[in-house]
Amino acid sequence: MMAPRITPPTRRPYVPIGGGVENDSDIATALVWLATSSGDAAAFVARLSAAQQRYREVTASDAARGKDPSWSALGPDIVAAYLAQGKSLLDDRRSYDFALVSHVAPWLKQLGANLPALARVVGAPGRALRMLRNGQVLPDSALFELVMASNYAAEGFDVTFIEEGQGKTPDLRLFHGESGSELFVELKRLQRGDYEIKERSRHAEIFRQLEPLLHEQGLSIDVDVTYEKELADVPVDYLLQRVKRAKASPILLSGGYPWKDEFGSGLIRDANVAAVRRDTRDSYLYFGTKMARLLSGRVVSENNYHLAARASANPEDPRYVDQMKFGSVVTWQCIAPKAIERKAKYVRSKLSEADKQIAGHGRGIIHIAMDAELHSEASDLRRQRNLDALSTFQMNSQAGIVYLHYLVPRVSEDHSWLTDETVDVFSRFERPPPSFPAFPCATTLDNDKPAWRQRVHPSNA
Repeated sequence: MMAPRITPPTRRPYVPIGGGVENDSDIATALVWLATSSGDAAAFVARLSAAQQRYREVTASDAARGKDPSWSALGPDIVAAYLAQGKSLLDDRRSYDFALVSHVAPWLKQLGANLPALARVVGAPGRALRMLRNGQVLPDSALFELVMASNYAAEGFDVTFIEEGQGKTPDLRLFHGESGSELFVELKRLQRGDYEIKERSRHAEIFRQLEPLLHEQGLSIDVDVTYEKELADVPVDYLLQRVKRAKASPILLSGGYPWKDEFGSGLIRDANVAAVRRDTRDSYLYFGTKMARLLSGRVVSENNYHLAARASANPEDPRYVDQMKFGSVVTWQCIAPKAIERKAKYVRSKLSEADKQIAGHGRGIIHIAMDAELHSEASDLRRQRNLDALSTFQMNSQAGIVYLHYLVPRVSEDHSWLTDETVDVFSRFERPPPSFPAFPCATTLDNDKPAWRQRVHPSNA
């Protein structure tokens, strides 16, 4: 189990322009390398600065408060929006995003920490340039390739990116030792599935039906719901009707109003606005996961909550508030078997592609990376499906090792950014090799739980 965490700078100091969050010289080094690889460092910096300004504009309105933006919502230049989170960590708190930065900072930090090794990787600047030119494609796959190439170089391999030709080719060629034994590496990055994206969008619609009532009546309630049907089958006004019934009930229950029906179960109770007011007595509070935790009294998954509140915005940064008049939080999960099954996207198709790209070249290694959902049964099922797929898959190539990287970017109240990683190793050899993580210098968590089952204990409110 690996969890990269912010550490004090160990390289030359970097002086941020304006007010940054973390003076991390490795991230600064990575951005300088990317700027150089772009061929026009000034244009690269201007591109990221424009993305920062776009973020400020998108998140300036009251309507955007509490709604974590998607990459696509930040403009057509997705690559700039992505890399700008690294720049914002260094020089601009206003465009630094708690939910997005953990998808970016670990990769830039690892790239910067590996700079001497990265400089020895043949073709690395060209791979970076291709990523930077393709602005409408999320750069996480390219950064995975660059980081893993630099990791192999740091382990003493001579590493070369293989140029794409007419046929199928692996990503990397490795040489090691005086014998010059040759290995080929294929790197795959699984993206978040369409089903999961649509499920979140559907629940946003369900919450939007409820939200006007919360504002009209100034409600401070905590709603926790577990769906047992797929969200596509749940009425869009489901939560609205549940809250209306709870408010109309003549029975006062000290523990709140529980319910259970054909669609799921849940509990409606008073939200702990007093906890928010105590936290904001002498400061402002970010309108996000910590506020949701304070209102609900429980740890909140960054992907499965909604907030509605009225509070005074910080004039310098409207994402922060104080003097809360009312505040409500909705947390949700879906445990419908069909939903879990459809979210448990597994690796067989990517494994097949990687096998074909290594076939005919020689001995090989395959790395497949994927995001996993925090505290999720779908992530448990995905891992089991992957184990089953790897145990039965018939390789046509000479790929002898497969590494599966499960990544959990997360919001933390105590760290500038945080990502947990679990690596499963599959080998044809009698003695399997050790794990080869994306983040080899990360803190090792001393337990047997996978990344998505790790808990980060929040600070006291």
